[in-house]
Amino acid sequence: MTAALAVVAVAVAALVGGLALSGASPARSDALPGDDAGPNQVEAGALWRSEPADKILPPQLDREGTEAYYRLAVNPDESCEQLPAPFRRALGKAGCSHVLEATYLDSTESVVVTLGVVVTSGSEAERTSLFRTWTADSFARQYTMMPATYPVRGSLAASFQSGQRIAWKSGISEDGDYLTFAVSGFADGRHGPTAAAFDRGDESELQADSPPVQAADDLATYLLTSITALGPARNGSQS
Repeated sequence: MTAALAVVAVAVAALVGGLALSGASPARSDALPGDDAGPNQVEAGALWRSEPADKILPPQLDREGTEAYYRLAVNPDESCEQLPAPFRRALGKAGCSHVLEATYLDSTESVVVTLGVVVTSGSEAERTSLFRTWTADSFARQYTMMPATYPVRGSLAASFQSGQRIAWKSGISEDGDYLTFAVSGFADGRHGPTAAAFDRGDESELQADSPPVQAADDLATYLLTSITALGPARNGSQS
């Protein structure tokens, strides 16, 4: 694979009972899979158990067990302001505490995907309400809801800007503690549909068999399942 993986130093801690990406160093363009960089670690906060950060945004993930996606870099910006305004409004009173995201390239170097985790910050009742009202399928058809991409300098994802977005999908945990999202496009830099065409869903690249559409759907679910499996506990309880 010609695009190099980046290894970043990240710490994921609970400041309000959520995940937070902090202390990120600049992405390295010379780090390859099997590089001897020290493992990233999740800080053992009072509200979370210690887990390797690579379990949250792993260096490699396998879509449907057959297609590998490789992490190019983790976004050092964890601010909620990077989410589009309609997305933040849809979070309602549950709000947003932090956003963790990384960009991946598939093994065929044809699809790029920005994967993200949105950590909520509201009360238990507000988070539960968000779970009940979040409509992932409906939102996936709204252009203004689609998160921005995270381009990676010096890689095949360098041109992965907003205009190259093809599809996106989200998921939410049953307790409303966090949402996951995947924004996908083609690695050759081709433009995605216009906002109007996206909302209509009438472009060929938006059909169910389109690789970016399949990747967005599968990887948003993959990330949600992966984080749920970590089993973080709230209210100071330890697992």
